[in-house]
Amino acid sequence: MSSSETKPRKRVLVSYGVDIDAIAGWLGSYKGEDSTSDISRGYLAGTEGVRRSLKLFDKYSIKASWFIPGHSLETFPEECAMVRDAGHEIGLHGYSHENPVDTTLDKQRDILDYTYRRITEFCHGKPPRGTVAP
Repeated sequence: MSSSETKPRKRVLVSYGVDIDAIAGWLGSYKGEDSTSDISRGYLAGTEGVRRSLKLFDKYSIKASWFIPGHSLETFPEECAMVRDAGHEIGLHGYSHENPVDTTLDKQRDILDYTYRRITEFCHGKPPRGTVAP
């Protein structure tokens, strides 16, 4: 290849996934509900963390998949609305970050069904796209 020729450019695809664990992460899998420090970090993640992430994604015109526990949807509706209204994809992530290993199949089904309905309603009839196990 001569110096005047250019190499063919390769296209690289990247997928961004965000879990809004916030307080739900500490309530479920991590058992931090008795720690004010853990709850405080969860609150900051659900408010400032979501807003900062949205600002960064907007700056670079990035659409991401956001996996939202039902607890986070109910606790941070304004921030979740910002995610929805920015056109990002929204998926399931349990209700309060339940550990699936410690949860029966029937209970997992109940949790996902409930959260599925809540997200569908929140997204004006548009169902969640995908799921990430807590």
